[in-house]
Amino acid sequence: MLNSPILYKAAMIRRIRTFLDSQEFIEIMTPVMRRYSGDDSRPRLSLHNGGWLRESSAFALRYNLQYYDRIYEIGPSFRPDAVDDTHLPEFTMLDLYKKDSTLDEMLQLAQSIIEIFYQGKISVLSFADHLKQRFSVDFFEDFSASEIFIDCLREMYCDKTTPPLNLIDRYIIENIEPLSQQCCIIVTDFPLLTEIRAKKRTGTKGIVERFEILINGIEIVHGYTDEDDVERFETQARKRNMFGSEDEVMCTMMRNKLVSPSSAGFAIGIERLCQVALGEKQISAFATSRPFSPF
Repeated sequence: MLNSPILYKAAMIRRIRTFLDSQEFIEIMTPVMRRYSGDDSRPRLSLHNGGWLRESSAFALRYNLQYYDRIYEIGPSFRPDAVDDTHLPEFTMLDLYKKDSTLDEMLQLAQSIIEIFYQGKISVLSFADHLKQRFSVDFFEDFSASEIFIDCLREMYCDKTTPPLNLIDRYIIENIEPLSQQCCIIVTDFPLLTEIRAKKRTGTKGIVERFEILINGIEIVHGYTDEDDVERFETQARKRNMFGSEDEVMCTMMRNKLVSPSSAGFAIGIERLCQVALGEKQISAFATSRPFSPF
């Protein structure tokens, strides 16, 4: 019966909770409704009463690190995505945070969860090394690497107007995700401009402490270490029009030492992990009801 997508998803969630409990994490339930509409890169779905539905519980979990240093939540998230093979507007996500953690620790923890359900080959790919080989741009040593890379993408796609993050997403979808067909790839060494909330990697000019885990061409995990320099984060977020009310709250809390600036976490799409574990072609097989409809 566990080959039934719905029952398999339920069993997966139960096993993940058991594993995280054994690692001394506790689950905290956070609000689904928010008062902030999201930023340009992560817009939220709006409600008729003027509120919005969260796209993840990351901010709320980080806020609650003031009460306990290892927390997570498995719950619904919402994004304005059209339904296709790997996207649902309502989906289940594991968000996890740990105080005073490192990227390596988070990567090892995420990999341990993945390996409960996926027994295939796992390899590591440096995104920065890939870009250096293809475009001769050096994110390790060159402060101007981001600008050079975006210029390369604009020329490659004959596109002078699309925002840089959208261009990078397109490149990843077309050139990086396919490398994980029939296997699992851990992607590291992302360019700084791909995640402004993440910490710059020490000793590099333009690499951020971030990782993704891809399986069969699908992004399953996204994790990073939080930027611990409050002023640097606020400056770069405002520059890209990505500094919202929740970011302002977090910066204030860090300045007042209510929340440690040193934290790290990751998110796992539960339906996507189920999809690759069972080899399902359609993620909708794991939706327990139609999006936004009653049972």
